[in-house]
Amino acid sequence: MSDRKLHPEHLVERLAVGTVDRLLNLLFARPVQVVALVFLVVSLIGATALSFPGATESGQPVRFVDAWFTAVSALCITGLTVFDVASHWSAYGETIILILVQLGGLGIMSASVLIVALFSRTMGFGIRRGLAAENSGITPGNVRPLLRLIIGFTIAVEAILAMWLLFWLVAGHDYGLEEAIRHALFMAIASFNNAGMTLWPDNLVRFQADWFFLIPVMATIIAGSIGYPVFRDLWTQRGWRRISLHGRLTVLGFAILLIGGAILFIILEWDNEATMGAMAPHAHVLNGIFLSVTSRTAGFNTIDTASLSDQSLMLVSFLMFIGGGSAGTGGGIKVGTAMIVLLIVWSEIRGKPDVEAFGRRIGEHNQRRAISVVILGAILVMGLGYLLVAVSPHLPSRDVMFEAISAFSTTGLSTGITAQFTDPGKYLIIFLMFVGRVGPITLFAALASRSKPVYYHYPKEEVLIG
Repeated sequence: MSDRKLHPEHLVERLAVGTVDRLLNLLFARPVQVVALVFLVVSLIGATALSFPGATESGQPVRFVDAWFTAVSALCITGLTVFDVASHWSAYGETIILILVQLGGLGIMSASVLIVALFSRTMGFGIRRGLAAENSGITPGNVRPLLRLIIGFTIAVEAILAMWLLFWLVAGHDYGLEEAIRHALFMAIASFNNAGMTLWPDNLVRFQADWFFLIPVMATIIAGSIGYPVFRDLWTQRGWRRISLHGRLTVLGFAILLIGGAILFIILEWDNEATMGAMAPHAHVLNGIFLSVTSRTAGFNTIDTASLSDQSLMLVSFLMFIGGGSAGTGGGIKVGTAMIVLLIVWSEIRGKPDVEAFGRRIGEHNQRRAISVVILGAILVMGLGYLLVAVSPHLPSRDVMFEAISAFSTTGLSTGITAQFTDPGKYLIIFLMFVGRVGPITLFAALASRSKPVYYHYPKEEVLIG
């Protein structure tokens, strides 16, 4: 044995390198479990930090279930809260929440890119090529620069909004500089990460007629939720025909849902005096657009959600369930998934054997994954929502189901009943938020990892449908 191997410094170095290698091997072998475990551990660390007396304005520690609920809501960039953020948490507590929101947004985008890259490395050539096409060319070779770009893109967008809000809060609303900085920074990070939390007790109701505040916030929400692969496509390709099929379907879906949702909200709430009925026409239009944007997983509100008509609440639930874009800060089943399912139905109606869009054919594995995500998402929402109703008999079933969809889609909109749930209800919502945030990545990885070539087919037999 050489002296080098016996030297303590070299032994420590070898041990460190071996530990890193083992961690990397674990990540490549079980990326799904690692991502879920990291989110769970970070949420528990955040809950512990929020349990300290110094995290609250009163100096009194909060119960662990409430601290964990807040930590998971922040990390899963949901926005549901059992306490008012501004009045209950101290500056230390607000900082912990903000850090969790930022980690949650960066973590979900980075984890998406990393898992796609890992699977593109370990699978066969055909599957690698399909994954690369579906995810804007993400491969193991470009993961590091992609992660650097994601972090840079996130910080740049947040900084732009923070600087604008700082200026506007001082110039347009007479805020003091220190208070404006505090609100602008928190709002910028929460907006890009679609967290739905603010430091104002009425969320954003005070800005419901302020175009100069809400328009930049909406733009930032969309920038975060549309998904980094789409933004990268739009920035680098510089032409609609050169953008990937995923990018075009996502952009088209976003436009349809945003415009259609805004028009419907404006019509449905036009005469509702409790929401938009008493507003000036321009504010009515602004709030209709904002509600359409924020219902897609941002969770901010400029009007009282509980006062929305039943029709509007159903529309909000629909938009929340669809959510944002893949590898973005939005939740839900994702816009691309919904678009593929619609294309499957449209192709079947037209009697076409292939599912096509923009001169491209969508593969059968993509179709199966999309249908699986929608069905599993619906089963989770209905099943866990039913349990939530069962453990919350003192709350209206309509509001409880709305809360369940909001938690699963990581939106954060609420009719005001979050703090009224019992401990079992809170734990169920924690699980819904966690599954809604980590679940889509886990499901994608699980489905992708099972994509293996099959060299035989059983005899085909038709089954009656309808």
